[in-house]
Amino acid sequence: MSIQILSNLNYPIGNIINQELQNAQSARIAIAFLKYSGIRVIEKSLDQCLNNNGVVEIIAGLDFKTTDPQSMHYLIQLQKTTPNLKFYCYGDKDINKNNIVFHPKIYLFQGKRETTGIVGSTNLTQGGLMTNFEANVIFKESKPLYFSQLEAIYNSVKFTDSVFTPDEEYLAGYSDVYKAFLQNEEKATTDKSIQKVVDQIRKREEFLPGTVPSLKSLIIDVIKNKQRLGVEFVPLQEIYEELEKTVAGKNLNYKRDTFRNSVRGELNTHEDNSNHPSNIHLFVRSKDEKGFYSLTNNGENYHGR
Repeated sequence: MSIQILSNLNYPIGNIINQELQNAQSARIAIAFLKYSGIRVIEKSLDQCLNNNGVVEIIAGLDFKTTDPQSMHYLIQLQKTTPNLKFYCYGDKDINKNNIVFHPKIYLFQGKRETTGIVGSTNLTQGGLMTNFEANVIFKESKPLYFSQLEAIYNSVKFTDSVFTPDEEYLAGYSDVYKAFLQNEEKATTDKSIQKVVDQIRKREEFLPGTVPSLKSLIIDVIKNKQRLGVEFVPLQEIYEELEKTVAGKNLNYKRDTFRNSVRGELNTHEDNSNHPSNIHLFVRSKDEKGFYSLTNNGENYHGR
Protein backbone atom coordinates (compact mmCIF):
# COMPACT_ATOMS: atom_id res chain seq x y z
CA MET A 1 0.00 0.00 0.00
CA SER A 2 1.14 3.53 -0.76
CA ILE A 3 -0.36 6.80 0.46
CA GLN A 4 0.30 10.27 -0.94
CA ILE A 5 -1.03 13.66 0.06
CA LEU A 6 -0.82 16.13 -2.79
CA SER A 7 -1.87 19.64 -3.63
CA ASN A 8 -2.27 20.81 -7.19
CA LEU A 9 0.74 23.02 -6.58
CA ASN A 10 2.89 19.88 -6.25
CA TYR A 11 1.31 17.90 -9.09
CA PRO A 12 -2.20 18.44 -10.53
CA ILE A 13 -4.60 15.73 -9.38
CA GLY A 14 -6.10 15.79 -12.88
CA ASN A 15 -2.94 14.12 -14.18
CA ILE A 16 -3.32 11.27 -11.71
CA ILE A 17 -7.03 10.85 -12.46
CA ASN A 18 -6.24 10.65 -16.17
CA GLN A 19 -3.58 8.00 -15.55
CA GLU A 20 -5.96 5.94 -13.42
CA LEU A 21 -8.82 6.22 -15.91
CA GLN A 22 -6.68 4.99 -18.78
CA ASN A 23 -5.89 1.75 -16.94
CA ALA A 24 -9.11 1.22 -14.98
CA GLN A 25 -11.43 -1.73 -15.34
CA SER A 26 -13.96 0.28 -13.35
CA ALA A 27 -14.14 3.88 -12.19
CA ARG A 28 -16.63 5.47 -9.83
CA ILE A 29 -16.81 9.18 -9.17
CA ALA A 30 -19.05 11.14 -6.79
CA ILE A 31 -18.57 14.90 -6.84
CA ALA A 32 -20.51 17.91 -5.63
CA PHE A 33 -19.90 20.01 -8.75
CA LEU A 34 -19.48 18.98 -12.37
CA LYS A 35 -18.37 21.31 -15.14
CA TYR A 36 -17.81 20.74 -18.84
CA SER A 37 -14.35 22.23 -18.32
CA GLY A 38 -13.62 19.21 -16.10
CA ILE A 39 -15.01 16.79 -18.68
CA ARG A 40 -12.58 18.29 -21.20
CA VAL A 41 -9.64 17.55 -18.89
CA ILE A 42 -10.49 13.83 -18.64
CA GLU A 43 -12.32 13.33 -21.96
CA LYS A 44 -9.61 11.36 -23.79
CA SER A 45 -8.91 9.13 -20.79
CA LEU A 46 -12.63 8.56 -20.25
CA ASP A 47 -13.02 7.50 -23.88
CA GLN A 48 -10.02 5.18 -23.58
CA CYS A 49 -11.43 3.55 -20.45
CA LEU A 50 -14.86 3.03 -22.04
CA ASN A 51 -13.38 1.77 -25.32
CA ASN A 52 -11.42 -0.81 -23.31
CA ASN A 53 -14.73 -2.03 -21.82
CA GLY A 54 -14.14 -0.25 -18.53
CA VAL A 55 -17.24 0.51 -16.48
CA VAL A 56 -17.66 4.14 -15.37
CA GLU A 57 -20.17 5.69 -12.96
CA ILE A 58 -20.43 9.41 -12.25
CA ILE A 59 -22.71 10.94 -9.60
CA ALA A 60 -22.95 14.74 -9.68
CA GLY A 61 -24.58 17.05 -7.14
CA LEU A 62 -27.10 19.75 -8.07
CA ASP A 63 -27.00 21.90 -4.93
CA PHE A 64 -26.57 25.64 -5.57
CA LYS A 65 -27.13 24.97 -9.31
CA THR A 66 -23.36 24.87 -9.84
CA THR A 67 -23.18 21.75 -12.03
CA ASP A 68 -23.50 23.08 -15.57
CA PRO A 69 -25.99 21.88 -18.22
CA GLN A 70 -23.26 21.40 -20.86
CA SER A 71 -21.51 18.71 -18.80
CA MET A 72 -24.83 16.99 -18.10
CA HIS A 73 -25.76 17.07 -21.79
CA TYR A 74 -22.42 15.53 -22.74
CA LEU A 75 -22.83 12.61 -20.33
CA ILE A 76 -26.52 12.08 -21.14
CA GLN A 77 -25.64 11.75 -24.83
CA LEU A 78 -22.57 9.58 -24.21
CA GLN A 79 -24.62 7.26 -22.01
CA LYS A 80 -27.01 6.58 -24.93
CA THR A 81 -24.26 5.06 -27.04
CA THR A 82 -22.08 3.64 -24.27
CA PRO A 83 -23.92 1.19 -21.99
CA ASN A 84 -20.95 0.82 -19.64
CA LEU A 85 -21.26 4.50 -18.65
CA LYS A 86 -23.79 5.40 -15.95
CA PHE A 87 -24.50 9.04 -15.15
CA TYR A 88 -26.57 10.00 -12.11
CA CYS A 89 -27.51 13.18 -10.29
CA TYR A 90 -28.07 13.58 -6.57
CA GLY A 91 -31.22 15.61 -5.92
CA ASP A 92 -31.12 19.11 -4.50
CA LYS A 93 -30.92 19.34 -0.71
CA ASP A 94 -34.42 20.84 -0.55
CA ILE A 95 -35.94 17.53 -1.64
CA ASN A 96 -33.50 14.78 -0.67
CA LYS A 97 -34.44 12.75 2.36
CA ASN A 98 -31.95 14.08 4.88
CA ASN A 99 -31.91 17.72 3.76
CA ILE A 100 -28.12 17.98 3.63
CA VAL A 101 -25.82 19.56 1.08
CA PHE A 102 -24.25 16.96 -1.22
CA HIS A 103 -20.55 17.81 -1.08
CA PRO A 104 -18.25 14.76 -1.53
CA LYS A 105 -15.25 14.42 -3.84
CA ILE A 106 -14.64 10.69 -4.22
CA TYR A 107 -12.73 8.91 -7.00
CA LEU A 108 -12.44 5.10 -7.06
CA PHE A 109 -10.45 3.13 -9.63
CA GLN A 110 -10.06 -0.63 -9.91
CA GLY A 111 -7.31 -2.04 -12.09
CA LYS A 112 -6.13 -5.59 -12.74
CA ARG A 113 -3.70 -5.70 -9.82
CA GLU A 114 -4.53 -2.80 -7.52
CA THR A 115 -7.12 -0.28 -6.48
CA THR A 116 -6.73 3.48 -6.21
CA GLY A 117 -8.86 5.75 -4.07
CA ILE A 118 -8.74 9.53 -4.07
CA VAL A 119 -10.57 11.74 -1.60
CA GLY A 120 -10.10 15.41 -0.89
CA SER A 121 -11.31 18.76 -2.15
CA THR A 122 -11.31 18.29 -5.93
CA ASN A 123 -14.55 18.60 -7.89
CA LEU A 124 -14.75 17.51 -11.52
CA THR A 125 -13.95 20.97 -12.89
CA GLN A 126 -10.93 22.29 -14.75
CA GLY A 127 -9.93 24.41 -11.77
CA GLY A 128 -10.37 21.58 -9.30
CA LEU A 129 -8.42 19.13 -11.42
CA MET A 130 -5.60 21.37 -12.58
CA THR A 131 -5.21 24.89 -11.19
CA ASN A 132 -7.04 25.51 -7.91
CA PHE A 133 -5.31 25.15 -4.56
CA GLU A 134 -6.66 21.68 -3.76
CA ALA A 135 -5.51 18.95 -1.37
CA ASN A 136 -6.15 15.23 -1.89
CA VAL A 137 -5.17 11.89 -0.41
CA ILE A 138 -4.32 9.12 -2.90
CA PHE A 139 -4.02 5.54 -1.70
CA LYS A 140 -3.03 2.55 -3.84
CA GLU A 141 -3.63 -0.95 -2.46
CA SER A 142 -3.23 -4.49 -3.73
CA LYS A 143 -5.40 -5.65 -0.80
CA PRO A 144 -8.16 -3.03 -0.48
CA LEU A 145 -8.65 -1.66 3.01
CA TYR A 146 -9.07 2.10 2.82
CA PHE A 147 -10.47 1.64 -0.68
CA SER A 148 -13.21 -0.61 0.74
CA GLN A 149 -14.09 1.98 3.37
CA LEU A 150 -14.35 4.72 0.76
CA GLU A 151 -16.31 2.36 -1.49
CA ALA A 152 -18.84 1.88 1.33
CA ILE A 153 -19.27 5.65 1.58
CA TYR A 154 -19.73 5.84 -2.19
CA ASN A 155 -22.39 3.12 -2.04
CA SER A 156 -24.19 4.96 0.77
CA VAL A 157 -24.53 7.81 -1.74
CA LYS A 158 -25.41 5.70 -4.76
CA PHE A 159 -28.06 3.53 -3.15
CA THR A 160 -30.41 6.26 -1.95
CA ASP A 161 -33.62 7.39 -3.58
CA SER A 162 -32.23 10.91 -4.00
CA VAL A 163 -30.17 9.56 -6.93
CA PHE A 164 -31.72 9.64 -10.41
CA THR A 165 -30.76 9.47 -14.08
CA PRO A 166 -31.45 12.80 -15.82
CA ASP A 167 -32.87 12.97 -19.35
CA GLU A 168 -33.29 15.73 -21.96
CA GLU A 169 -36.66 16.85 -20.60
CA TYR A 170 -35.21 17.28 -17.13
CA LEU A 171 -32.12 19.01 -18.53
CA ALA A 172 -34.22 21.55 -20.46
CA GLY A 173 -35.85 22.75 -17.25
CA TYR A 174 -32.62 22.57 -15.26
CA SER A 175 -30.86 24.70 -17.92
CA ASP A 176 -33.42 27.48 -17.50
CA VAL A 177 -32.97 27.44 -13.72
CA TYR A 178 -29.16 27.29 -14.03
CA LYS A 179 -29.11 30.36 -16.31
CA ALA A 180 -31.36 32.29 -13.94
CA PHE A 181 -29.17 31.44 -10.93
CA LEU A 182 -26.05 32.35 -12.90
CA GLN A 183 -27.44 35.80 -13.72
CA ASN A 184 -28.85 36.63 -10.29
CA GLU A 185 -29.16 33.94 -7.63
CA GLU A 186 -31.04 36.14 -5.15
CA LYS A 187 -33.61 37.16 -7.75
CA ALA A 188 -33.97 33.58 -9.03
CA THR A 189 -34.90 32.28 -5.58
CA THR A 190 -37.89 34.65 -5.45
CA ASP A 191 -38.88 34.80 -9.15
CA LYS A 192 -42.24 33.01 -9.41
CA SER A 193 -41.68 31.88 -13.00
CA ILE A 194 -38.30 30.35 -12.10
CA GLN A 195 -39.72 28.68 -9.01
CA LYS A 196 -42.46 27.20 -11.18
CA VAL A 197 -39.78 25.58 -13.35
CA VAL A 198 -38.00 24.38 -10.20
CA ASP A 199 -41.23 22.67 -9.10
CA GLN A 200 -41.64 21.11 -12.53
CA ILE A 201 -38.17 19.58 -12.62
CA ARG A 202 -38.55 18.34 -9.04
CA LYS A 203 -41.69 16.49 -10.07
CA ARG A 204 -39.88 15.15 -13.12
CA GLU A 205 -37.18 13.73 -10.83
CA GLU A 206 -39.81 11.54 -9.15
CA PHE A 207 -40.37 9.60 -12.37
CA LEU A 208 -36.80 9.25 -13.60
CA PRO A 209 -34.92 5.96 -13.08
CA GLY A 210 -32.76 5.67 -9.99
CA THR A 211 -30.62 3.05 -8.31
CA VAL A 212 -33.14 2.01 -5.64
CA PRO A 213 -36.93 2.27 -5.33
CA SER A 214 -38.22 5.29 -3.45
CA LEU A 215 -40.00 4.90 -0.16
CA LYS A 216 -43.32 5.99 -1.65
CA SER A 217 -43.08 3.33 -4.38
CA LEU A 218 -42.36 0.70 -1.72
CA ILE A 219 -45.40 1.84 0.29
CA ILE A 220 -47.55 1.59 -2.84
CA ASP A 221 -46.31 -1.96 -3.46
CA VAL A 222 -47.21 -3.00 0.10
CA ILE A 223 -50.73 -1.59 -0.18
CA LYS A 224 -51.27 -3.16 -3.60
CA ASN A 225 -50.13 -6.56 -2.32
CA LYS A 226 -52.57 -6.34 0.61
CA GLN A 227 -55.39 -5.25 -1.69
CA ARG A 228 -54.84 -8.31 -3.88
CA LEU A 229 -55.78 -10.29 -0.77
CA GLY A 230 -59.06 -8.41 -0.51
CA VAL A 231 -58.04 -5.67 1.96
CA GLU A 232 -59.03 -2.15 0.89
CA PHE A 233 -57.45 -0.10 3.71
CA VAL A 234 -54.15 -1.29 5.22
CA PRO A 235 -53.24 -0.50 8.86
CA LEU A 236 -50.10 1.57 9.38
CA GLN A 237 -48.56 -1.12 11.60
CA GLU A 238 -48.72 -3.66 8.75
CA ILE A 239 -47.21 -1.14 6.34
CA TYR A 240 -44.30 -0.65 8.78
CA GLU A 241 -43.72 -4.38 9.20
CA GLU A 242 -43.88 -5.24 5.49
CA LEU A 243 -41.58 -2.37 4.57
CA GLU A 244 -39.02 -3.32 7.21
CA LYS A 245 -38.93 -6.86 5.78
CA THR A 246 -38.48 -5.52 2.25
CA VAL A 247 -35.74 -3.06 3.20
CA ALA A 248 -33.86 -5.71 5.17
CA GLY A 249 -34.28 -8.37 2.48
CA LYS A 250 -33.07 -6.12 -0.36
CA ASN A 251 -30.41 -4.47 1.82
CA LEU A 252 -31.68 -1.01 0.91
CA ASN A 253 -29.88 1.91 2.46
CA TYR A 254 -32.60 3.41 4.65
CA LYS A 255 -31.89 4.61 8.19
CA ARG A 256 -33.39 1.95 10.43
CA ASP A 257 -33.58 4.05 13.60
CA THR A 258 -35.82 6.67 11.97
CA PHE A 259 -37.40 4.44 9.32
CA ARG A 260 -40.95 4.52 10.67
CA ASN A 261 -40.81 8.31 10.93
CA SER A 262 -39.77 8.42 7.27
CA VAL A 263 -42.69 6.17 6.31
CA ARG A 264 -45.16 8.41 8.15
CA GLY A 265 -43.57 11.43 6.48
CA GLU A 266 -44.15 9.97 3.00
CA LEU A 267 -47.74 9.05 3.82
CA ASN A 268 -48.44 12.52 5.23
CA THR A 269 -46.74 14.31 2.32
CA HIS A 270 -48.64 12.42 -0.37
CA GLU A 271 -51.97 11.94 1.42
CA ASP A 272 -54.76 13.21 -0.80
CA ASN A 273 -55.81 16.09 1.48
CA SER A 274 -52.28 17.19 2.41
CA ASN A 275 -51.23 20.76 1.63
CA HIS A 276 -47.57 19.81 1.25
CA PRO A 277 -46.09 21.51 -1.87
CA SER A 278 -44.57 18.21 -3.07
CA ASN A 279 -47.83 16.27 -2.75
CA ILE A 280 -48.62 14.07 -5.76
CA HIS A 281 -51.77 12.64 -4.11
CA LEU A 282 -50.95 8.95 -3.80
CA PHE A 283 -52.63 7.88 -0.55
CA VAL A 284 -55.99 8.25 1.13
CA ARG A 285 -56.84 7.71 4.80
CA SER A 286 -59.85 5.73 5.93
CA LYS A 287 -62.65 7.91 7.26
CA ASP A 288 -63.82 5.12 9.54
CA GLU A 289 -60.59 3.77 11.07
CA LYS A 290 -57.63 5.82 12.23
CA GLY A 291 -54.24 4.91 10.74
CA PHE A 292 -55.56 2.89 7.77
CA TYR A 293 -54.45 3.74 4.23
CA SER A 294 -55.48 2.98 0.66
CA LEU A 295 -54.46 4.34 -2.77
CA THR A 296 -55.89 7.15 -4.85
CA ASN A 297 -56.11 6.80 -8.64
CA ASN A 298 -52.69 8.47 -8.77
CA GLY A 299 -51.31 5.85 -6.39
CA GLU A 300 -52.81 2.95 -8.31
CA ASN A 301 -51.30 4.23 -11.56
CA TYR A 302 -47.98 5.46 -10.17
CA HIS A 303 -44.99 4.35 -12.26
CA GLY A 304 -42.26 6.54 -10.79
CA ARG A 305 -39.11 5.65 -8.92
